[in-house]
Parts: sequence; C-alpha cells; structure tokens
Amino acid sequence: MQRRERRPRRSRQKTCVAKTGPQTRSRMVERLPTEERFRSNRVFQRCPNCDLRTDVSLHVAGALIRCVHCNVRFQVERPRPEATLHPHAPDDPTAWEELAAVGNPNPLSTPKGKTPPAPPGSAPNQPKPMPRIEGFVLHERLGQGGMGEVFRATRESDGRELAVKVLSESLAAVPDYVRRFDREAAAMAQLDHPGIVRLLSRGRSGEHCFIAMELVPGPSLRTHVAVARPSARALARLLGQVAHALAYAHARGVVHRDLKPDNVLVIGEGRTKVLDFGLAGLHADGAESLTQSNVAMGTANYMAPEQRKDAHRADHRADLYSFGVMIYELLTGELPVGKYPPASKVVPGLSRAWDALIERCLEQDPAARPHSALELAHALESLAGAAPLALAPRTRKAQRSRIWSFLGIGGGLAIALGLAGLRVAQDHSQPRLRARMPPPTATLRQLHRR
Repeated sequence: MQRRERRPRRSRQKTCVAKTGPQTRSRMVERLPTEERFRSNRVFQRCPNCDLRTDVSLHVAGALIRCVHCNVRFQVERPRPEATLHPHAPDDPTAWEELAAVGNPNPLSTPKGKTPPAPPGSAPNQPKPMPRIEGFVLHERLGQGGMGEVFRATRESDGRELAVKVLSESLAAVPDYVRRFDREAAAMAQLDHPGIVRLLSRGRSGEHCFIAMELVPGPSLRTHVAVARPSARALARLLGQVAHALAYAHARGVVHRDLKPDNVLVIGEGRTKVLDFGLAGLHADGAESLTQSNVAMGTANYMAPEQRKDAHRADHRADLYSFGVMIYELLTGELPVGKYPPASKVVPGLSRAWDALIERCLEQDPAARPHSALELAHALESLAGAAPLALAPRTRKAQRSRIWSFLGIGGGLAIALGLAGLRVAQDHSQPRLRARMPPPTATLRQLHRR
C-alpha cells in the first residue's frame, strides 16, 4: 500500500500577508510604537534637479529646503494632511491640532468647515523683514549662502543696481565669523578679473556687515548645463574660462576652497564669472590664513582629501581637485564617488582625453595633479579645439604606477613572443611551411619612451 505524500502546510504568516488589506494595514500602523509609526508615515519628494528622493516629513508646505546631493534649493509640496496619518484614518478632530503643532498644513488641502489653528506665537505668511543698510535700498532676496544672504539692491548715490551680501545676525555676533567675512572682502578686493565677480564696496551698517558686489544676471553653470545641454567642446570652453579666472586668483595668493557648479555664473554668450569667495584663503607672504584651526570647510562632495583632514594646509591644488569633481559631474550628471566609471563610458562618443584630465585632477596625492590652474586651462582649450591633450609630466611619485603598467605590458609581450617562437619551432618539421614570427621592432625601453 503506497503511502500518501503529505503536502507541506502553508505558512499562516504568508496567508495573513496575502489577505492584508488597507484597513488591516491601518490597524497594524496604529499598533506600532510612536517612532515606528512615524517611519511608516514618512513623506518623500524628489529633487527637481538631480531627482534624489528627499524626506520632507518634518517640513511644512512651501518651505525651501536644500538637496543634500546637488545642493539645489526647492520648495516642499506636501500631500493631503489626512494622508500623512494613514489612508483610512477616522475623522478625528484632534488630528488637526496635532498637525498645527508641527506646522500649518497646506490650506488648499483642508477639509470644508475645518480651519487648522495656527501654532501659538506664530505669524503665518509673514515675510522676513529686510535688513537696513545705509546707502542702499534692498529689494529682494537672491539667495542664501553659508554665511549670509544676498539681496538685489540699488545704490542711492547713483541708482546702480548691485548685489549686497549681508552677514546673518546670528553669525555677526561671533567675532570669528566677522573676521572671516572681512577676509572674504579682503580676498575679493585683490581680484580684478573679467571672470570674477568684482567687489565694489564693503562696510558695516549698525549691526549688519555687508559686501556690495556687481550684479550678474545669469544662471549658474549647473542650471546652464541642465537647460542648454552644451556639447563637450562648448563645455570645455566654459570651463577653460573658469580655469583662467582661478589661475588669476591663485597667482595673487587667493584660494577659493569652495569651487562647484553653483558658484559659477554663465552670462551672455558663453562667458563665465566665479563668485562666492566666502571660504577663500589668503596664502600670500605675511597674510593671515582664513582657517586658523584644522576644521574642514567647504562642500563635502567637492573637497580634496587634504582639505578634509587639515584645511589650514590646503593650497591651490585643492581647487584643482574640486575642479575635477565639477568636470565629471557636469559631463555625467553623477559625482565621482567610490569606484566611479570613466566619463567616456557614461557619455557615448566622449573623448578619452576627458578621462585622463579628470583622473589627473582627482589624484589623492596633490603633487600628482596638474601643477597649476593655468595648465588645466590649456588642457581644456585643447579639448575645446579637438587638439591632442598634452599635460605636464608627472612627478616621480606619481610615475610609479605608470612604470609598473609598462613593465606588465613588456612582460606580457615577451611571453607572447616566446610562445610564438616555440610554436614555429614545433611546426618546422611539418611539410607545409609557415612564415616565422618577425623579430620585435622595438625594445621595452623604446616602448616606454613612446
């Protein structure tokens, strides 16, 4: 008598999950602890520039937040408040009071007959007052940097429109930040170049420290590349101008320390201007350095390794590393993090000369990078004109990996020639003759020189 094979019993857990509906899921969420319930109700929004998924659960509708990946500011668009609880939540009148304690939800999504109360002591839709700067009339905010806000203003003496950068009130009370703000003005005062935003005046009005600069109408380099989609040659021409402006600043002992696509403006027909020397360092003889401590300053994704470890010792070669990150990001749309692919493999048809230039700029050893921003500018001009890229020879320390690669190629060539000669010797006794392998036309040393 044959025994019947027993079928494996289905897991109750799987059956329960299969029968789980919206109402069951809502009851499961209600039973979770407070932290787990918050995690299940998190709200995400994608960055309009880099499409990164960002958590906006703790931000109210209309708030301006900054993307952690591309550093672009965008406005929060909150969904319906009742969906923040869970899709099938009962009509609880106390829920609106809880939401009001977090922040005023979007009034367009408020159900009829219910007006969420404003948090105590808050004034909704009240704009932040403009600071008063003597001699200037401030009109609107253009942006916000790491140390203050930038306003579009009119100079009362001649009616000229300028950009006025005002140190924030919280930082104006700290002497170290005031000195840093003054050093930014001192660094910009040394620079008079068509590719750098010019400083017109600086001073103090009451409790506010300010810098008046020329107003540059135009998008950032990041926005220009995203909208205009320039060719590789056009991008090389733009970056070449940035490199020339950087070389001018380096020649006068000024290091930018925060070079990125957002700090480069594109104006007119393919002209660029570098701005925001808020972290600039003065390395001229007898000049006091900006960072007296070893605290790393700058944007983390663009900082050189030595700048992260010791910002006080970072020199102009740290800007060249940031330049390499900027080139790779503008070409591929990604940051060169970890084991990144070459740009020529990401962008079809891109010349491999771009890979060589990016690799030189992103060397961990500062001595292996291009010697100066001027050399980088000449390399970019070669790429813009489709001429062969020629960089200065590497230092002895940077040449070790290149020497080992040549030795590996030479060893492989010697093994291949030996196997070919052995096969010719074995076939010599055969009736059908074969041509012998010609002797090598170049020695290993000659290959290395090539």
